[in-house]
Amino acid sequence: MKSEKPATSQLRLRVFAGPNGSGKSTVIKSIRESEASGRQIDVGVYINADDIARALSEDKFSFNVYELEPAPNNFFDFAVVSGLISEQFTLYQLQAAIRFESKIIKLVDRRALDRVAQLIARFLREALLKDRRRFSFETVFSHESNLEIMEQAAAAGYKVYLYFVSTESPEINNYRVLLRKTQGGHDVPADKITSRYTSSLGLLYRTAQIAYQAFFFDNSLNEAPFRLIGHFKNVDGNKNWDTVSSADQTAWFEKYYLSIARENGDSVPLVD
Repeated sequence: MKSEKPATSQLRLRVFAGPNGSGKSTVIKSIRESEASGRQIDVGVYINADDIARALSEDKFSFNVYELEPAPNNFFDFAVVSGLISEQFTLYQLQAAIRFESKIIKLVDRRALDRVAQLIARFLREALLKDRRRFSFETVFSHESNLEIMEQAAAAGYKVYLYFVSTESPEINNYRVLLRKTQGGHDVPADKITSRYTSSLGLLYRTAQIAYQAFFFDNSLNEAPFRLIGHFKNVDGNKNWDTVSSADQTAWFEKYYLSIARENGDSVPLVD
């Protein structure tokens, strides 16, 4: 999955963010099929904790796919400082929950599946950043560690792209996750969906300040495609916004981005 790029190639990090059940996968598929300047958009190495969890659940996770060769002690050292080790999930529990051998991780305790997948995803992000490779990741963005990796990437010379998708209400997200579960998809408890919805949107404005370009999508309607409701490109420290239609205004974007931008004297898109 490692893309061979000349040394002068612009490094890019693409972050696909939004609450559980918002429709990030649909947006990602669309972006991957899109073109910029006549070329298909390169998302680089793609990291998704759900994909990692699926690999662990079905058989094993392999670092070979990402062309990485971490030593077990490096992985466990990272775990200690990752923010994912706590009294609820200790380093001892992590070490007991997996078997790490020859670039392969196998799950021994299925109760630790989600935590191990999240930890591997964060480890991959740090490793790819250190190797200065293009990459992208999907996240519900309910934790500030996502801000930190974006800030680190920007400081290292990456152009950071944010693709944020949400709905008008966590009830919509809960319904979609329940529907996904009936179709064999990944389940998330309703209380977590609601709390993550608030946390994710609460970080939206701060997150966008790191981005070279930010795209904001609304996906509230079940029988209609997602809509681009805002886009800016940062040019010399100034946000150049696309003009948007008044029909595309949403309550969540007004509350969690536009109102905060105005309070801070920041620019907002023109509405026709």
